[in-house]
Formats: sequence, structure tokens, C-alpha cells
Amino acid sequence: MLHRLAIICITGFWVVMTSLLVVRELYPEATRLNAIPPSYVGQLLFQHEQASDLRIFSSEKEIGFVHIQPRTLAASGKRVLDFNGSATLSLPGGHQPRLSWVANLDLSPESAPERLHVDLSMPEPGQHADILVDFAGKNALLALKTGDRILHKAAFTLDEAGFASLMSRVGIPQMMLHQIKATQNEIPQFDFSAQSSSLTLRGQKLETFLLVLKAGEQSIFETQISQLGQVLSAQAPAFGWRLTPFNLLR
Repeated sequence: MLHRLAIICITGFWVVMTSLLVVRELYPEATRLNAIPPSYVGQLLFQHEQASDLRIFSSEKEIGFVHIQPRTLAASGKRVLDFNGSATLSLPGGHQPRLSWVANLDLSPESAPERLHVDLSMPEPGQHADILVDFAGKNALLALKTGDRILHKAAFTLDEAGFASLMSRVGIPQMMLHQIKATQNEIPQFDFSAQSSSLTLRGQKLETFLLVLKAGEQSIFETQISQLGQVLSAQAPAFGWRLTPFNLLR
């Protein structure tokens, strides 16, 4: 089960990052009312290096937490986003595994993704999935471990062939991939945007930045960032998830 979850995480992250890069290349000068470059908000995150501790809710039930810490390496100017947390997942068949993660996303001084390292684990049977994505080399490595002993190891490329290999390992037939390609004109475009916004917390109105990821007209992920670069709220409407800071009332 952990092996499949790890592959799904790689696939999801790969799709999102690829979509964001495509949007950045296709619409570098896109402007809207109150719109600002997403890169400006990213600069705030690393300028102030404010940690964000968030509770994760699904259908009003708390299922986990996530800690986010941006930092800049003084020697090289490179940027790092540290993530750790855990969540109880609801899977088909009534399975509800508790998944924990520790992750580091390395970025260039210009915020281009360079390397992602993720360690996924579940209490039972005590296995770990170690994921390493090299954006410069356009490849990914997955290792399934028990302690320090490697049970399974697989490498993927960050291209169509690698995506097909991932789908095959998850159990999705090759024919489905061909069907997706045949109907790619019907697949909604991804759009990543940022704009000036505001958020009322405890009766106090705060000026914020709203980051939104959409697929067509469907909002995939939304987050409110303070002017000091701290995550004040987030939600994934398509999945029914909501994230709120620990130090704020629901």
C-alpha cells in the first residue's frame, strides 16, 4: 500500500509542477485586476522565513497536521522549503492508514525547483518510501525500505515514458494512457495565479495574498498568505480539505 501511495504522490507532484512551469512559460505577462506575480509571494516566504503550523480537516473532522518552514542558505543563496506532518487517509475499502511525511524542496535563488526529497512512512508495518526527484536531471528515484534495508528500488524519468511507467506500477493499463492522449484537447488547462486579498480572523481584517491553482473552472488549491509570508489558511475544494493554523480558532 505504501508503495502505491508513494507512486501516486510522485505522479501528482510531477503533474502539478509540470503544469505550473507550462503556465509560467505560456502566460508570463498575464495580468488581472489585483493580480500580482506568484513569484512575488514566493519571495516574501523566503524573505521573512516565517514557519506555518496547520491543522488538516476533512468534512470538519481533524485528520492531521503539517509544518512548513521556508529558509535561505546563506552561502549559496539557494532556497529550501521544509515540510513535515501526518494525516489519516480514507481509502477505498474502508482503509484509513496514518501517513507521515518529512520533505525538503530545494530551489535555486530564482525559485526554480531543483530537487525534492520525501520520506513517507506508516506505523504499520513500519515501512518507509524514500522519494528523490531531480528536476535538473529529469528523473526520480523511489526506494521502499524497512529500517535501513531496501526492499524495492525503482527509477523513473520525468517525461511521458516515465509517466507511463508510473501508471503501470500503480495498476493503470497502458491503453488508458493512450485514451488520455487521444482526448488531451478535452483536458482542462491548469492556471496558477496570485492576487491581493484580505482575510478576517478573530474580528480583525488582514491584508493578504491569495494563491489559487485551477484546472479549468475547478479550484484545486487555494491559500491565503500574510504579508510576512505566513500561511493563514488553505483549502483544497476538490477534495474537501481545509487547513487552519494551530493558534487560531476554527
